[in-house]
Amino acid sequence: MDHITHIQSSLPGVRLIDAEYRRFAFPRHFHLEYHVGLLVQGRHRYDYRGERRQVGAGDVLVMAPEGIHDGACLDGESYRIRVMAFDPHWLDEASRTLSDGRQGAPRLTTSSLRHPLLSQHLHQFHAAMLGGSALAQETALWQALASLLEMGSTLRVSDTESVFDRRTWQELRDWLESRLDDPPSLEDIASFCGMSPWQVLRRFRQHTGLPPHQWLTQLRLQRALPLVLAGEPLSEIALRLGFYDQAHFSRLFRRTYGLPPARLRQG
Repeated sequence: MDHITHIQSSLPGVRLIDAEYRRFAFPRHFHLEYHVGLLVQGRHRYDYRGERRQVGAGDVLVMAPEGIHDGACLDGESYRIRVMAFDPHWLDEASRTLSDGRQGAPRLTTSSLRHPLLSQHLHQFHAAMLGGSALAQETALWQALASLLEMGSTLRVSDTESVFDRRTWQELRDWLESRLDDPPSLEDIASFCGMSPWQVLRRFRQHTGLPPHQWLTQLRLQRALPLVLAGEPLSEIALRLGFYDQAHFSRLFRRTYGLPPARLRQG
């Protein structure tokens, strides 16, 4: 039986399609969004703008808005695909940011490609959509868009790798510390720094070695550790530090420290 799930993001105009097809064959059709699909398993054949192709697990399909295409299983095989679907303005904005405003809407140069970094960023987007915060979703989306544009479009990316100056980082760090119970979005962080989301994401990674959502999670866990050891109720710690609930807090705590908080406290 075919299985299709649409998962809406906290970001406007962004969703994840998680689908497994066994019998269904798509007729010729088009989308009004960009569809970037990672083949998770199986093989798939399609005709895109008159070009017939066959792809397999690990390949990425890239369908531009209003691009006519069909699609079907290959020789009766099933396939599974996860599709990052998003409104065109996201790619336009990413293109302008990555080229320092010198380029508007990009032209995609292929309908399929294979690259480990792009696949990694798409997997991270899928994981964020299936259980990550709004900040994690936005970070993963921007990383995936940057990889897609660098590898599959006419865009020439400007090299803007840098770090925060000392004053900016201290002000940003203090502000993030004050928001542990209510983590800001990437857009909020960019606004605070007077930068674009992509600029602040790249600087944050270069400065700290982690994207903002992972760095904030580690900071919250560091703040939680002495509270756990002091015997404070775990539900109150989770609430104070902005975790979804006690179970979410305990899962992340164990991943970092090797034991769930209740066990660590006993030891």
